[in-house]
Amino acid sequence: MYLRGPGGVYVGRPLANGSIAWPVYPRIRTSTAEKGSFTTVMPEDPVNPFQSPQATPDEPPSVVSTVVDEDWPFEATELAVIEVIEPPLGRPIAPGRPWGKIISLLLLGLVGLYGLWIGTMLLVAWLSGNADLLSKLTMQHVPTMLFVILPAVMFLLTISRHYFQPDYSTFRRLGKLIRQRETNAIPSLNSPNCQFVAIAPRERWHLPEQELAQEVAILHVNPYESRIILEGAEHRFWVPSQALLKCGVDFFTKNNKQIWVVCLVIQTKDGPREVGLRIGNVDGFWQSNAQRKSVAEKYWGRIMLLKQAPLKNAKTT
Repeated sequence: MYLRGPGGVYVGRPLANGSIAWPVYPRIRTSTAEKGSFTTVMPEDPVNPFQSPQATPDEPPSVVSTVVDEDWPFEATELAVIEVIEPPLGRPIAPGRPWGKIISLLLLGLVGLYGLWIGTMLLVAWLSGNADLLSKLTMQHVPTMLFVILPAVMFLLTISRHYFQPDYSTFRRLGKLIRQRETNAIPSLNSPNCQFVAIAPRERWHLPEQELAQEVAILHVNPYESRIILEGAEHRFWVPSQALLKCGVDFFTKNNKQIWVVCLVIQTKDGPREVGLRIGNVDGFWQSNAQRKSVAEKYWGRIMLLKQAPLKNAKTT
């Protein structure tokens, strides 16, 4: 059975009891004004439920963490400023590859294969009872292993020692990017007061170790101007000592490895914000938990001296 209405022609399906089943469409009902016709009723909701869902972009991750205002150890009389460095002079830098581990594994693999080959040859000569072959192999390969192979491996490890520093390659690429900027806040990246750091917000501490850093930067503690400068890959932080509300050291554990972070709470125009700084390792081999703690406490002490200097001057006057 067919029924013509304003929306088109509708087909009814006869049932066993003699009645007719008409198709049911969403938001369509029989009009009371005109019997036998159909009227399409549009939804009155402000949002159309039949519209395809629109993708809402997520907010970009921030290099600082929002903290609840509390009774801070220090009182801020100035504001810290966070500048965004526009591309191409400001761009994210991915962590460098662990070339140190790759080189060491390759060298150890080659030395292991050579030692295995010598051991196999000596074992075959010994089992065959060939004393001449056994002595010949011993005189040729054992001194080669001791006086050629091992010194060569030590020499290669020495000239490639920078690759064994986990953050060295990342630090080099960051330094190259910073030197391209005309307005560089740090006069010399090789200054003793400069240190490579990774900005690790507290919200990322649950992520794998390779994804902890939100951004890499150069930390410059300036005792003469009593301020902290963070020249990052995408942001620049100007933190006067009088904008510091709190400074402490905290840590979390990843696979039995303690990662120590210098936590700074700074006063900005948007309120208190926390900056977590993981001190980078660019001048040493793999560090122990105690060494990472010692380095973090070292820079915590340098920053705390900026807060104590005005108090000392006030006492002497």
